[in-house]
Amino acid sequence: MEIMSNIQRKGLPRSLQFQRMERIVKAMQHPTAGVPVRSQKLFLTTVPNAFTGGDVTEWIMEKLNVKDAAEALHLASLLCYYGYFFHITTNGAVQIKEDNELFRFQAPYYWVSTNWTTGNIEYAIYLLKRTLRNRQRHGLEEHEIYALEDLKKRLLHQWDFVTMQAEAQFRVLKDRKKTDKTIIDSQERAFWRVMRPSPDEASVLEMDIRNDLYTHRSMRREEALKRRLEYLQQALTNRVRTKSSQTHQSLCAFFEVFSDYDPFLGHCLPSNPWLTSDTDRWDLTQPLVDNPTQLRVRRWSFNCKELLSDPTGVREFMKFCQADFSTESLNFYLNVQEIRNCPLSKIKEKAEVVYREHLAPNAPQEVNINDTIRTKIIKKLDNPNREIFLEAEKHIVELMKKNSYPRFIQSEYYRNLLQNASNPLPKKAGIFHFVKDNYFRTSESSSDDEYDSDESPRKGDHLSIHAQNKSQPLIGTLVSSAAVATAVVAATSASIHAFTTEGKRLSLRNPAVSK
Repeated sequence: MEIMSNIQRKGLPRSLQFQRMERIVKAMQHPTAGVPVRSQKLFLTTVPNAFTGGDVTEWIMEKLNVKDAAEALHLASLLCYYGYFFHITTNGAVQIKEDNELFRFQAPYYWVSTNWTTGNIEYAIYLLKRTLRNRQRHGLEEHEIYALEDLKKRLLHQWDFVTMQAEAQFRVLKDRKKTDKTIIDSQERAFWRVMRPSPDEASVLEMDIRNDLYTHRSMRREEALKRRLEYLQQALTNRVRTKSSQTHQSLCAFFEVFSDYDPFLGHCLPSNPWLTSDTDRWDLTQPLVDNPTQLRVRRWSFNCKELLSDPTGVREFMKFCQADFSTESLNFYLNVQEIRNCPLSKIKEKAEVVYREHLAPNAPQEVNINDTIRTKIIKKLDNPNREIFLEAEKHIVELMKKNSYPRFIQSEYYRNLLQNASNPLPKKAGIFHFVKDNYFRTSESSSDDEYDSDESPRKGDHLSIHAQNKSQPLIGTLVSSAAVATAVVAATSASIHAFTTEGKRLSLRNPAVSK
C-alpha cells in the first residue's frame, strides 16, 4: 500500500476532521499522560498492548473536560468507528461501553487518511493471504468470499502478481513471533473492516462526519424499522388528499391576492426607491407606523396570521380588543412570543408569570383552555423550554380566528382605518432616472479655477465675464438635466422627414451631405 504524504493528505475530503481526530488519538497514545496500555488477561490467555473501554472514557472526561459520560462514550465510539482503535475479539464492534472489553490502538500505517487510495489489488492480496492460513481462525466470511471471486474476474490479467505477493507476505509472517503475528493480523483485519465493510454496514469513506456528530447512540435495526413504520403510518393518517385541479386553483387564487404586495409581480408603491430618489417606501414599511397605507390595512383582512405578523396590525387589534374588553387571548399570545425570543436564563421566570397571569385558577386574565393542556404545562413548569405553551398557543389562536378576529374585520373601527389610511401616489421616473441630480453642473457650481490654461485670460477678466453672464451657462461646461432633455427632443424632431402637400419628400438634413 502506498503511504500518502502530508501535502497529499491535505487535499483529501474531510482532511481537517481527520486531523482533529488524529490529534486526539496521538494524545491518547502518550506514554505517561495517555490511556494506560498494558497486557490484559482474557480467560486463560494474555492479550498484549490492550486497554478497556472504561479507560478511554475516563481519559476523555479528564483530559478533554467532558462532563457527560454519554458524550465521552459517543466520542470514543466515533474514533473506533473511523478505525483509530478496534475491538480485539470481534474486530468489528464500534460501540464502546464502560466495561472490561479489550481494545487496541491502530498503527498509523493503517489509518484511513494514510491509505485513502487503497485499491482492489491490495484487497485481493489480503483476502488471498487469509485463504493460505488456518481456515478455522482466518477463514473468509460470506461477503469476503464473493468479493474474492469478483476480484479474480476483474484482475485476471494480474492474478499471477497477486498470488506471488500473497505467498511472499505469508512467508514473511511465518517468521515473526506469535505475539507480533497476532497484533499485525488484528490490525490488518480491523483496517479492512473500515475500508471494505460488509454490505449491511455503512462505509466511512461515503458518510459525512458532520452527520455522525448528531448520532448520540447506536440504533438497532428493529428499532429503526419500528420508528420508520410509525412515521409512515402517521403520514398516511394525516395525508390530505386533494385533486390537482383544486390545488392549482388555490395557488392561482393565492397569487392573485398577493400580487399587489410582490414588487416583482406588481407595482412598488409609492415609488421604487432604486429607480427614483423617493425614499418614502422605507418609511411606510417600518414595523410600527402612525398612518399605515391602504394596501397594508387591506392585507390584515386576508387571514389572522397576516394580522398577527404585522406589529402595526397587532397594535390596532389590541386597541379594538381593549374597547371590546377581550384582551386576554391577545395578551397571552404576545407573552408566549416573548418567551420564544427571550434569553434562556429568563424562560423559567417568564413562564411562571404567564402561568400566574393566564392559566392559574382565578387568574386575572384567564384564557379558555382544556384541562389536558393545562396539566401538561404544569408538569413542564419545573424545567420549561421555549415551546412549553405551544399547544395552548395553537388553541388560543384558533379561538381568536373564530371570535375576536372576525369582529375586528367587520367592525366600524377597521372600516375607519381602511378609509383614513394613506394611499401615496407613485412618482414617475425622469428621462435620466439612473443619473444623480447633482451630476450636471451649472455655471454657479463650476469653480473659477476649472478649465484654466496658459492661454486663458487673467483671473480678474474671468471674474468680470462671469459676472456679466451669471445667468447663462458657460461654454464648455455641462448644463442642467432639463436643458439636456430639451436638446435631445429637438434633435429627435429634426431628424424626422417632412412631407409636403404635393407628396414630395423633403429632408431636413444638410444638402451637401445628402449629395
